[in-house]
Amino acid sequence: MGGLVLENHWERIVLASIREFLGAEDYATSLWTGTDGEAARDAAYDALRRSMVSSIFLHHFSEVAVNRQHHALHGMTKIDIYNELAARSVGPDQSARPEDAKILGEVADAIKHGELTANHIRHVARNGRVIEWTHEASSLLLEGRANNEPQIIVATGNGTRSLRAVLQNVCGTWSTWLGLAPL
Repeated sequence: MGGLVLENHWERIVLASIREFLGAEDYATSLWTGTDGEAARDAAYDALRRSMVSSIFLHHFSEVAVNRQHHALHGMTKIDIYNELAARSVGPDQSARPEDAKILGEVADAIKHGELTANHIRHVARNGRVIEWTHEASSLLLEGRANNEPQIIVATGNGTRSLRAVLQNVCGTWSTWLGLAPL
């Protein structure tokens, strides 16, 4: 990936993977009320897989932005960038969502490593399921799907969050901060 221009990486790798996840989750949800249980189960696993890919790509985008030397990040360390990303993260209603970047990072690490042993893990479980396909609504914020429609959620120590919402919030922050294409 080292040769892609930052904007191309953002649009063709990061945004494309997030859009694929959003579409896969929508498709899986639409099949859930149908009569073909196997197709619905396959679609749910596809959405889960695509959620993992998009989480990893979006979380690690900060490293790509630093390596491509985006002017807005000049002089910032990786930790500076994560802190600034957290400070800038907002939900659709513009309320502060400083935990979203951290949750995303912990989800990406859990996907890569299976069990988390680092001391800095604050939100997700150190082992077990971190993301899951469920009919439950997000318990922490009014986000994601309602009416018992299935969705992928992130299980945190305080409750559950819609992975869709976390991805959208962090993606929106990068778009605004660096002047990149929106989701």
